[in-house]
Amino acid sequence: MDDLFTRFFFALYQFHKLHMGDLVPDITKLEGMTMAAIKHCSGEKEELTVSELTAKLKAKGPAVSRTLKTLEDKGYIERDVNKADRRNTYVKLTASGEQKQEECEQIMSSFAHAVISKIDRDDMEQLIDCLNELYEASREEIEDRKMRQKGE
Repeated sequence: MDDLFTRFFFALYQFHKLHMGDLVPDITKLEGMTMAAIKHCSGEKEELTVSELTAKLKAKGPAVSRTLKTLEDKGYIERDVNKADRRNTYVKLTASGEQKQEECEQIMSSFAHAVISKIDRDDMEQLIDCLNELYEASREEIEDRKMRQKGE
């Protein structure tokens, strides 16, 4: 089992070595994720606060603030302080940001389709099923261990 465990985690680790950011010029991974989250949330509601965005990204506030500052400097987002409650700052994509976000989506979609097309469809379906099964087994094991720790 140790060899299987090692091979499995090595296979997963290899994906960390890929430089996906090289596919999209001028945008870091966090910037791309931030812009995608802003776009997604903007479809759900008119105004998105920085704290809502931070929660959506599951990121630390200072990292999100730095990213927003960079995106603002690049002209991809605008921030607007709520005049009624200065603790709330709203964020939205600019027209330039929407264009860059669309470009990022197209590049990543094209990349994903190119990669997937190189894998047999049945193999891909089997991999997805295995990963879902592995996730569920991992989730259950974490819950079991948490329950045992509480009982100790």
